Amino acid sequence: MTTATAPVRKNLKMHNKLLLDVIKRQAGTLEKAILEGVMNGIEAGASEININFDVDDNDNAKLSITDDGKGISSIKEIEEFFETFGTPHDESENKIWAQFRMGRGQLFSFGKNVWRTSQFQMVVDIDRLGLEYDLHGDMPEFNGCQIKVELYKNPIGTYQYHSIEMLKASILKQVEFMNVPIFFNGEQINTPAKDCKWTDETEDAYYLFNVGTNVTIYNLGAYVMEIPASKAGTVGTIVSKKQLKVNFARNDVQSDCEVFANIQAVIKDNRIKKTRAARRDLTNDERIATLTDIRDGMQEIKDVNTLGLIRTANGRYVSFDFVRKNRLPWSFAPLGDRKADKLMQREVAVCFDEDVLGELGYKKSKARFFTWLIEQNNENGGYWLTNSTERQWNALERMYSDFDDLADGMSDDHGLIPESKWTKGERRIVKVLQSYDYYWDHRTILVGTSDTNEAWTNGDSYIVLNRDFLKRMNAAYLIAVMMHETAHDEDTSGTHIHGTEFYRRYHELTCCSDTPLWMIGKFDDMITKARTREIVDAEKAKKSKAKQKRDNALGLAASAK
Repeated sequence: MTTATAPVRKNLKMHNKLLLDVIKRQAGTLEKAILEGVMNGIEAGASEININFDVDDNDNAKLSITDDGKGISSIKEIEEFFETFGTPHDESENKIWAQFRMGRGQLFSFGKNVWRTSQFQMVVDIDRLGLEYDLHGDMPEFNGCQIKVELYKNPIGTYQYHSIEMLKASILKQVEFMNVPIFFNGEQINTPAKDCKWTDETEDAYYLFNVGTNVTIYNLGAYVMEIPASKAGTVGTIVSKKQLKVNFARNDVQSDCEVFANIQAVIKDNRIKKTRAARRDLTNDERIATLTDIRDGMQEIKDVNTLGLIRTANGRYVSFDFVRKNRLPWSFAPLGDRKADKLMQREVAVCFDEDVLGELGYKKSKARFFTWLIEQNNENGGYWLTNSTERQWNALERMYSDFDDLADGMSDDHGLIPESKWTKGERRIVKVLQSYDYYWDHRTILVGTSDTNEAWTNGDSYIVLNRDFLKRMNAAYLIAVMMHETAHDEDTSGTHIHGTEFYRRYHELTCCSDTPLWMIGKFDDMITKARTREIVDAEKAKKSKAKQKRDNALGLAASAK
């Protein structure tokens, strides 16, 4: 039996190539590298930063960054803070942004660097010397620090920087809200955050909402990233007052940053309580963000129930209230599809833009999309379904039809009438019948027109009653027709075949102990009661409206809040 040897503790090491990659690949743009030089100067206590850029007649580009800060005053500091990458920061240091002691590498990657500070000069040329550098001592004293860079390539005239003005604009974006004056070729380009006007302010940040195209994040005045409006649910500019915990490239904030978590809470509060409450014309990005919040339980549906959030295939926006109450067949179709537009113009179906499925990451049954969205909201604490609303959403699910079937299978002889165009009498009849929908297999009852049929069904989710039939029917005939259509389990708009299965189902409906035939003797009375309720409800609504008008005039409504 062999005895295991004791383990030997070893150190993980870094190959020189990794350090070269750290230098060359932290950031891909010149303005990001310049940002590092500016931040180093401000952290050294500089009262101002001067950036100069020029291209000579030989197309050689030169950059310099000069500050009047503390600088580097000893060989020991050079070895620890310039020569060595990643040296930890001491808590006594005046560090505003610095976290990694790697940023200077970005300047090294763009050209030959000549650094002057105190009596020292450091020359870094990674294309020629790699990781070696030349250190000169006993130079004339220089107060602060000056970095001169002979760029390996002239960036002006490229796709990224058509001109020096374009480079200046790119640098401005990086340093726009820093609290120390920053000059580019003699012109100050920044404005300290404290000198700007903001819509909100907390101990963590300054906020300007509802201006711009995305949410732009600045870390103590230094640009970090853009949050798409579709994710943020609003647009604006945010400048942190405290250091954000960013990644190596300083182009994203770490998920465990407590300051940014507080900022995100303010963004959420703004988009829910301000943007959505104050504006009815949300942008498409804001609509997507709102739907995402509904899915995740961060937005209560009742607060946005009447906002136009769901886009139809013809580019219009409808509310959840509209969707819930819809009794037309519906489907998803490509945005701008002509067949979908025609179906909606004829008012025979509602076609929603299919992009919403991908925007919310939904890949299951299309018929269950809205039911799923409500269930997700409910599970995540945003919306509590009542029995009534649950029935309405389930009824909507049964009204779904495949778009190709809607486009190709709709009979020219049969049309649906939108609920908004039903007469009072038609509404009354449908309401009474729908209150006993278990007799009709929970199918939705609609009103339509046809030259040939008194009623028809798709065999699953709805039954349509012909308007002309409703004008001349009696209770017995109406209940018989409803039972007849319920017995069909196939589409009867084009054909009317009665097979064995139809007769079996019809026999069950007429002969079962709980047959709907009893409604024949009670139907007229039910219609009369429904008409009476309508009159009473209308009178109550009239009185309530008058009282509300009076309260508003007296100022009682405002004081009650």
